[in-house]
Amino acid sequence: MTITGYRLGRRGFLTGMLGASALPLLGSLPARAQNKKLRVFGWGDGANFKGLFDAFEKVSGVKVSFEGVPFPDYQSTLVQRFRTGNSGIDVFFVDPTYVPTFSKAGIVADLTSAFGEKSKGTLFPSDVQGATYNGKMLSMPMFESTQLLFYNKGLLAKAGVEAPGVSPDARMTWDKVIELAKKVQAAGAEWGFGFEQVDRYYQLQVLPESLGGGPGVKGDDLLTVDVANDAWLQAGKWYGSIFADGVAPRGPTEQELFELFKSGRLAFLVGGPWLIAEFNNVDGLDYAAAPHPYFAGGKAVTPSESWHLGVAAGATNADRALKFLSYAGLDKDGAVVATGGSRPSANIDAAAEVLSRIPQQNPNLKGIDILIRYELANTAIRRPRTLGYLQLEELVTRAWSDIRNGSDAAETFPQLQRELERSFKRIKD
Repeated sequence: MTITGYRLGRRGFLTGMLGASALPLLGSLPARAQNKKLRVFGWGDGANFKGLFDAFEKVSGVKVSFEGVPFPDYQSTLVQRFRTGNSGIDVFFVDPTYVPTFSKAGIVADLTSAFGEKSKGTLFPSDVQGATYNGKMLSMPMFESTQLLFYNKGLLAKAGVEAPGVSPDARMTWDKVIELAKKVQAAGAEWGFGFEQVDRYYQLQVLPESLGGGPGVKGDDLLTVDVANDAWLQAGKWYGSIFADGVAPRGPTEQELFELFKSGRLAFLVGGPWLIAEFNNVDGLDYAAAPHPYFAGGKAVTPSESWHLGVAAGATNADRALKFLSYAGLDKDGAVVATGGSRPSANIDAAAEVLSRIPQQNPNLKGIDILIRYELANTAIRRPRTLGYLQLEELVTRAWSDIRNGSDAAETFPQLQRELERSFKRIKD
């Protein structure tokens, strides 16, 4: 799984974060008896990472004990665990946008001395930058991400629509994609277009950014709100129109949209390469992918970054935790295993190997590896590293959801501006 599909429990998270005392950094606690297992905290049942855990045990002799909670509860539960003073966690999954917040709360260990130099030339520099706050490396980048325009070849052919090319030069505008989606829908497709993550900040940040509107915050501290400029309003108007016109479904969740595409009922889906492995397992699904769209007159931008690993401040099994991070992030073989076969890796060599395998698994995806490398090098943007990211993500996501359900962007975004300004004032004060 990448950064996708969850809504933070804002009150629980904020209460926990504000109440979290500054905890000691790695190695500053007295020596304690070591547990026999490395305790990893995440979401779900850990099945997505079983291959990594098993491979690490084989090379290190260290068995991983995984504990997970439901994905929507992950962030708030994580912080509550640290409030107890003994989290029972050695390693945990980190959304890199929360690195500044976790640093302020003192719940992540400083990894600079362990990995600062070793990461150079091994990890993509932008990922290391995302793991760094106030000059300290605080997390180990594990995955990278981008977004692709998946399409159903059979539905397009039935409508007489020529399949789009995979080269960056063949990138279509949003208006062109929706034009084609409506044509395919008119020829019998149930739905024309959908976003995998529907109204998530990660996926939709690129809409105003393509028009030059920025990420919604600005200033040296990224605590000046800017979500009501002309570009945001234009992007919001376009976003609302695709649901009002009926080309995109209003109701389905992320998983339901995924199922619509798998069942051949959706013509175009913007989603991440992590979907490829499951798409390839669907009998009869004739699909391919094209470059992520952009706005005419604007620039091509694509989402990026994904999950990191952090070591809990004062971790009981600190040495084992560092070995695990090194294996999953810096060791090429470990990093390849961690990807599950289709996720881009933050490890440069692992990313090259994983991406090269994708066209071998499905001839329809010839050139996708080249496209993904191009996007990561040329169009990728990152979410802002602001201490107000929690509020930014939740309130912006809610605003996109309101627009999807019929609210006017011209009213929604100015209201969002006021809400965020009030929220950010508490952070500044």
